[in-house]
Amino acid sequence: MVSTPDAKYMCLDIKNFYLTTALEYFEYMKIPLSLFPEWTQEQYYLKKLALDGMVHIEMHQAVWGLPQAGILANKRLRRKLAPFGYYECVNTPGLWTHKTRPISFTLVVDDFGVKYANQEDVEHLIASIKQMYTLTKDWTGDLYCSIILEWDYDNRMVDISMPGYVKKKLQEY
Repeated sequence: MVSTPDAKYMCLDIKNFYLTTALEYFEYMKIPLSLFPEWTQEQYYLKKLALDGMVHIEMHQAVWGLPQAGILANKRLRRKLAPFGYYECVNTPGLWTHKTRPISFTLVVDDFGVKYANQEDVEHLIASIKQMYTLTKDWTGDLYCSIILEWDYDNRMVDISMPGYVKKKLQEY
């Protein structure tokens, strides 16, 4: 997003973005009965339902890790936001804008990085998204995709950082 002198930035996060998306066709999986806690096995009578020690599941909605979950969630968002004038840019996947309003946003998984010029436009975006999703708002725009953003609007700059990332990775490896 190209910065302009009057631009402001904020972040939105959709709750259960992938998990609220219906699958185009049902998916099936099997999970070892032993992976379920005893109380879950009892509550849902899984021991009676298990076959050869496996619980067979039919999925109607997307789950994390399902390869098509991201594209299905994106298609649904495209369908739902189109009536409000929002569209994904043809040559830049993940970058969205509005037909007439000076607002744009990037979408990474379920995080929106929003650039806007006036409050009315960002409220329109929030109201449009709230028609189908629950979301949280970060008006400071300080956290996007687990990256800390420190905005310096006067000098039109932003510092990005991920405190503790290197230390965490060194311990991991």
